[in-house]
Formats: sequence, C-alpha cells, structure tokens
Amino acid sequence: MSWPEVVVSTNDLEKGQVRNAKCDQRQDATPDIIPSTYYSGVVELRLQHRPWLESLHQFMDPNAKGFGINLADRMEHFDIKVIHFPKSGKHDPVIKCASAEDFERAMSENKEQTGTLIIAKGLSRAMIEALGTMFELEPDFFANHLAGTELFRMGYMESPGLRAPARAPSLLPGYLRKAPFYTAEYRRPYHIEGGQQMIFKLRAAATTTTRGVEIVHNDLPEVFFHEKISVYKRSRSNIGIILTDQLLSDAPPASHIPNPVILLDGDAENLGTDGRRHQVSSRRELISWLQCLTPDEAKTLFDDHEQLALRPILKIVEGNGVMFLAHARHIMIRILTRHCDAQFPESIPFFLHISRSLHRAIHEQQRVLRCALRVASLRGGEEIAEQKQDFAFLADEMDGALKALEEDVRFLVGEASIREGKIVGWVSKFAALFLPVSLLATILAISDPGYARWAILGGLSVPFVMISIYFMFFWKTA
Repeated sequence: MSWPEVVVSTNDLEKGQVRNAKCDQRQDATPDIIPSTYYSGVVELRLQHRPWLESLHQFMDPNAKGFGINLADRMEHFDIKVIHFPKSGKHDPVIKCASAEDFERAMSENKEQTGTLIIAKGLSRAMIEALGTMFELEPDFFANHLAGTELFRMGYMESPGLRAPARAPSLLPGYLRKAPFYTAEYRRPYHIEGGQQMIFKLRAAATTTTRGVEIVHNDLPEVFFHEKISVYKRSRSNIGIILTDQLLSDAPPASHIPNPVILLDGDAENLGTDGRRHQVSSRRELISWLQCLTPDEAKTLFDDHEQLALRPILKIVEGNGVMFLAHARHIMIRILTRHCDAQFPESIPFFLHISRSLHRAIHEQQRVLRCALRVASLRGGEEIAEQKQDFAFLADEMDGALKALEEDVRFLVGEASIREGKIVGWVSKFAALFLPVSLLATILAISDPGYARWAILGGLSVPFVMISIYFMFFWKTA
C-alpha cells in the first residue's frame, strides 16, 4: 500500500480523483460498505435526542432512499489534504490523502509542530468516519455543513409536499458563540450552457453535497450555485478542520464579466498557470492564502484570540458576492439594450421573468451576506472591522442594484401598458369602420326594387369610409 502523495507543484493542487461521470446510477449497485463506528456509535445514539441530525443520519445510511448521487461516491469518496506547520513557521508540503489509510499515515508523522490544518473537499461517509472518529467531532458540525442539501438529493428540487425533507439544524446566535465551529455560505457564479437539465446532471454527478442553484432563465447560461465552508477548531487545540464543497464545473467564468481582484488570488504562482482561466475551488484559494503567510503569521494561526481562517473565508464570500453583483448588472444592462442583443427576444414577459428572478436572487444574496456578517460579528469581534466595512459597502451596492432593477421593472411595465393602449386604439379605429357596414345593412333592408338603395349606399358609405381612413391614418393634431 503506497504512502500519501506529497504535492510539490501548486498546479496539481486540485486534480484530485477522477470521479464517475454517470449520474443515472441509483442504489441498485450496492458496494461493500465498511461498518462505521461513528455512524452507529455517535450519530444513531444522539439522533433520538437531536432530531436535527436526521439529514446527517440519512446521508451516512447506505440503505437510505432518494439520493441521485452514486452510492459509492456518497459512501467512499475521499479527498483530504493535510498541512503540517512546524515550529519554524513555514508549512510543510501539502499531503494528498485519497483513503483513510493515507490520512492516518499523514496524521501519524512525529514532528515538532505548532499545528495541523486539514482541508476536505466534498463529504462522504468515509470522510466523516475518519474525521469524526480521530478527533471526536460533534455530529452537529457535519449536519450543519450538510444543511441545505435535503431538497436536492436527486439532482433536482423535490417538492416538500411529496416527501418531507430530512430535518437539519438551524443554529441560533447563542449556540454559534460557544460552538467550536462556524459555517459561511456563498453563491458561486457559473457560465453553463444547457439549462436546467445540464444543471441537474452536473449536480448529481460532480458533487456529493447537492445544494441549491439559482437559475435566472432556462435560456441563459448565468447560474449561481450554493456553496459552504465549515471550520472546526476547539479552544487550545492545534488541529484545524475545514470542509469545502466541490466545484459544479471547471467551466471558466464569462469573459465579459470582470474578475474581482482580492488578496487570496493576488499571487499567480500560488493559483497556478490556469488559475485565472478556470473556476478555482475554495480549498485551492485557502491553500493559496496559507502559502502567502509569513512565518510569524503561520505561528499564530492556531491561537485562540482569532478564529481560524475567518478572514480568508470572508474574502471568498466577498469575492463571490462581487462576481454575483457583476453578473446581475450585466444582465440588467442587456435588458435595457435589448435592441443590440440578438440573444434577447423582444418580449416584455421575457424581461419581466428575468427581472423577477434577479430580484429574488439579489434578496437571497443579501441574506447570505447578513448571515456571513453575523458569523463574523459573533466569532471575529473587533478583529475583522475591515471585513465588516467591506461587507457594508457590498450591501449598499446591492441595495442600489435592487433600486435600479425596480426602476427597470416600472419602465417595462409602463412600456407594456403603452403597447396595450396602442393595440386598444387600433381595435377602436377598426371598429369604427363597421359603421358604414351597419348603414349598409339598414339600406339593404329597404324593399325598393330599384337602384335607389345602391345609389344611397355609394353616396354615403364610400365618402364616410374615405374620411374615416383619412382621420385614422393621415390626419394628426397640432
């Protein structure tokens, strides 16, 4: 059995394992599941007193139904990276662990060190077993990270009326202040062609934590996928654990959307040669941040006076929030300049549908920012005053975007009303032309057998029609 692979090139940080691309496999091909002591000895025992662990319990249960992701991935997926920090301050090379045995070897290295950081990408029963058993982690940590996946286990959103979703924790501020972990949520913008069906396929095949996605319109490639980062560190402990999500796709962001420049990706060498042309996972950004730390900063990484990795995680949330806002503004500009955009049909209902989706997405993004700011206030104190100020600026920008969007909606509604008024006017004008027809019916009712009625018809109706046409089409008021 081989030893864990040591990463020597930052360009290879996110290659990881090759995942099975089939998304239509269900629970029929059941692999040999290794018993989990954490599942049977911790999760199942506490479930009867903590019903909010139900989502975690079902996720780890190999016999649970209603999962569109491959069972082998949900049970056996393993992608953990271990980073040791010796007393010198500069961290050791990143150790890639593709199995529980690799992880145990990486953690058993006998070195004098100030701490160890463990960064996992994706989640599975095997990874929960390895982390939860070795460090005696509370199951609420994993359940809180899985919160938000209950309705999307099949790849698409299931109706709560057909099947009640599994219960997940909703942590109150009093719990967050004392808990040894915290979670930050954000929306990652993607540029993916193919509409809802492609999103459903990628969500079931590319990730083990199937979260929600906001689609502006099925004909537009702009989508915003939900992601989370969860951090666990006990007081006076030199072990830090970070859970991150997998990328939905490595498709690069839209070329017409400007990329936000933040501290995490300021060093091109740490992100690799393709870091600016493809999606960069949150784990890769965190490793880039670690490689930029000075020895003195690395020595204080595990001190209790500051929350572990809170600042870079807030930067990730802020960066994705700025990208979201840039996408929203770009779509709003396309609505107003639709005559120059061949992909946007000349349809007021189409624009109103997009505006409604954007309005809902911006409100959701504001909620995410408020949640991140709440976590920052509860866990960071006065140490993150700069980040709070940046979030306040971003919130003001989103308020401005909402007001501009509401003005656009009023403009579109007014334009639709004008169009309807014109249509009603034309209907009224054409209805006026039926007056000679009614006159004709009256004249034809005369029983005179001669040509008098035809003379009366020609002498009255024809001039009347000509005059009506003149006033309707050619005469304009001063």
